[in-house]
Amino acid sequence: MQLRKNKKWGVYFLLICLGYFSNGQGYYEHPVNGVGDQWHRVDLPVEAFGRLHRSYASIRILGKNENNKPVEQPYLLVKDQPRTIMKPVPSTIINQTRKGTDYYFTFEISDEPTLSRINLDFENDDFDWKVLLEGSTNQKEWFTILEDYRIVALPGKYRFTRLDFDPVNFPFLRVKIKSQEKPILNAVTINSAAVTSGEYVDWPVDSIRHQPVPNSKNSELTIHLGKVVPVSYLKINPSVDYDYYRNFSVRFLKDSLKTETGWREQWMNAGSGTLSSFGNNVFPVDEKLTSKIKIIIQNQDNQMLDIPTVEVKGARHYLLARFDGKPPYTLQYGNRQLSYPVYDLISFKKNIPEKPAVVQLGKAVYKKGTNPDAGTPLFSNSLWLYALMGLIILVLGGFTISMIKNTKEQ
Repeated sequence: MQLRKNKKWGVYFLLICLGYFSNGQGYYEHPVNGVGDQWHRVDLPVEAFGRLHRSYASIRILGKNENNKPVEQPYLLVKDQPRTIMKPVPSTIINQTRKGTDYYFTFEISDEPTLSRINLDFENDDFDWKVLLEGSTNQKEWFTILEDYRIVALPGKYRFTRLDFDPVNFPFLRVKIKSQEKPILNAVTINSAAVTSGEYVDWPVDSIRHQPVPNSKNSELTIHLGKVVPVSYLKINPSVDYDYYRNFSVRFLKDSLKTETGWREQWMNAGSGTLSSFGNNVFPVDEKLTSKIKIIIQNQDNQMLDIPTVEVKGARHYLLARFDGKPPYTLQYGNRQLSYPVYDLISFKKNIPEKPAVVQLGKAVYKKGTNPDAGTPLFSNSLWLYALMGLIILVLGGFTISMIKNTKEQ
């Protein structure tokens, strides 16, 4: 038994060492066609994400210098997606009135920005109300912004009191709530919204599987994407006709390791949230490269939700590159030995044209061996290489002697 154990660890050590040496020994290369100006946009192909090893550090654009030697062309990596920037605006509660079971709250906005969100802070902790939101320029004529908008508070569990609406511009806003209980409004926060330019890329979903987690009250929603892509947006679409709220956590597949018993998956946490019948169930997450998503839903004693579809999106990735060299130009990525490049370009973003022409990429070619022009290998000094090889020989020799001794004892 000990002999087998030693042999097993010896093989593992050798594989680790071989893996370390082979790490980064290869890269992918695309010809860059259509370079006619100093500045161009280079769109990253979808297949590149699965070859970046969860890092964008290996991306390089190469051209030729005056001596016909390879030289790096500086670039700026852009992750382009729409972002909504919320900014609180000065506002005052100027009226709180009642007519029968209708309660009115009127707000005055000091400036006149474009408004898009209101957060209501009620002292009440148990309610389910319908809201009418109106806007006015003179408090005489009111225009409907939201109607039958639902806000909810479950004691000690869940609260949804945010009003989201299309951008409007009114100096006065009014909220009407029909309730048998008096709503006690502690504070209100009114926000202006600025949406940055950009667009999401929709990633097709290969398959969805929702099943209970054994020996727990949770269920697991597994989403297969079929390829590695950058994910920063999830919209979960339960198909049920009753109210619900469920806490959940999101995990992204980081890597898979093949072992003697099969594939072992490594996961990373990507965020958490609450599914509810009151919100839109849209969840921005910190961007990660992944091919598989796992959502753990806490159902408590409730039945699992029917979730037939999930929308998965990510930012559009491209490079804004300055071509100062001579052709031919190539885009390279996948060399694990490279660290992130540092270009002066990052300090002079304002000098980059807004919409440079997009170049075309040729077919990717895999090239063995580390590209000497794109970075310096860790063991470029042969002394380090010989030292590590000697260490490997000593360790393997020790395992061999141990095995011979065990054989004699047996």
